[in-house]
Amino acid sequence: MTKNIKDVALVLSSGGPRGFAYIGAIEELERRGYRITQVAGTSIGSLIGGIYAAGKLDDLKKWLYELDAWKVFTLMDLSIGKNHIMKGDKLIQAMKEIVPEVNIEEMRIPFKAVATDLYTGEEVVFDKGSLYEAIRASISIPSLFRPVKYCSRTLIDGGVVNTLPLGRVVKRHDNIVVAFDVNDVDVDGIRQAIAEENAHEEAKARKKSEMEMETKAVLDSIRHNPAMSFMDKMKLAGQQGRKMFEQAISSDDDTEGFELGENYYELLSRTFSLMNHINSKQSIEMFPPDILVSMPFDAYGNISDYAKADEIAEAGRILMKSALDRYEDEH
Repeated sequence: MTKNIKDVALVLSSGGPRGFAYIGAIEELERRGYRITQVAGTSIGSLIGGIYAAGKLDDLKKWLYELDAWKVFTLMDLSIGKNHIMKGDKLIQAMKEIVPEVNIEEMRIPFKAVATDLYTGEEVVFDKGSLYEAIRASISIPSLFRPVKYCSRTLIDGGVVNTLPLGRVVKRHDNIVVAFDVNDVDVDGIRQAIAEENAHEEAKARKKSEMEMETKAVLDSIRHNPAMSFMDKMKLAGQQGRKMFEQAISSDDDTEGFELGENYYELLSRTFSLMNHINSKQSIEMFPPDILVSMPFDAYGNISDYAKADEIAEAGRILMKSALDRYEDEH
C-alpha cells in the first residue's frame, strides 16, 4: 500500500443510473484511508458528489437502496411540455425530505457542480448557493427534464459541455486526482458484436434461401410427375412442409444479438452517453487524472436500472478497488 496516503480530489462524471457506482467507490476510498478533500461532479455526479460533500451520503444511500420500480415511477412528475416530459420537481422534493437544503459554501468539503447554458453553450459552475439548485440544473437532461431558470440563464445538463469536470478541481503536489467516468465505450467489443450479429443474420438468410429453393424443386417434381399417386404427393409435400417448419423454429432462437434500444429513453440515453464519452476523452487528455476508473455506458443504461442502486454501487466499489490496487502497486 502507498506509504503516504494522499488527499483526493474526486471527479464524478454524468451517466444516469450508472452514477450510483460512485456510492461504492467513495466507500472504498474511505475504507482504505483516503481523504476526499474536493469534489466536482456533473449530472448524477453532482447529485452523489454533492450529497457526499454535505456529509449525508449514508442517508441518501439508504433511500436509494429502498427504491423499487414503482417508487422510481412515482418520482417521475410527467408533464409533457414544449421542451420536456418531466418537471424534475418530485425528485428534488423527495431528496430534500431525506437531506435538508444546504448552501454549498457551508458544506464540509469544497464542491462544484457543472451545468450548461442552453443558449450560449457556456459552462456554468456552481460553487456557492443552494445545493439543490445546483443539482437540479446539472441533471437537466435535454428534452427529458424541464430546463432550469437561473438568474438570466436557462440551464440544462452539464454533460453537454463538461461530462467529466477534471478542470474544476485543484491538482496539488500533496493530493491525487481520482476520476470516475461511467461513459466508457468498448469500441472493439461493439464492432465484434455487430460483426457476429451480421454474420449470424447472413447465415440465416442463406439457409432460408436454400430451403425456399429446395421446396420449389420438391413442389415442381410433385406437380410434373404424373406417375406419383395423390397420396404420395400429399405425403411428400407434408414432409417438406414439416422440414420448413422445423428450420424456421430452429432459426428463431433466443440468442441475443447486438440490439440498439428502440424506445425513447434508451435512444436518448445512448445518444447522450456517446456524446458524454467523447467529452470525457477530451477532458482526460487535457487534465490526466492520477487514477481513472471507468464503467462502460452499456452496463446500466435502462430506466429500470434506477431501482438497482445497491447492485450498481457494489459494481462501483469493485471497480474502484481494482483501480486503487493498481495505483498502490505502482506507487
